Amino acid sequence: MATPPVNNPPSTGQIDLGQLAQNNHRYELSLSNNETEQDGSARRALEAAAAAHQRRIQFAVVLFAMAVSSVVFAGCVFAFVTGTPDDKKWAAGILGSIASGLIGFLVGQGSKK
Repeated sequence: MATPPVNNPPSTGQIDLGQLAQNNHRYELSLSNNETEQDGSARRALEAAAAAHQRRIQFAVVLFAMAVSSVVFAGCVFAFVTGTPDDKKWAAGILGSIASGLIGFLVGQGSKK
């Protein structure tokens, strides 16, 4: 059983490449992928289908949110135009909230690109 050299520090889980090169040994590093071409194409097709499904879900959620916001917006505009001063107060607050939410959404979408 060989004893380790005295000048080596305790093992830290790292390899000292300088020490390996001093021993006149030849080392070769090889990175390979064990995935076959069929597995790779199947994985890519699955990922593409999942991404398309996620885009459809996000589009449906955005459409639903736009529809609900449009109905609320139309109701608030109607209340703002035809309502009492108290109705105009709460309608203006809701209209401002909708407008600021829309601006925040659009700015957030612009920063993702």
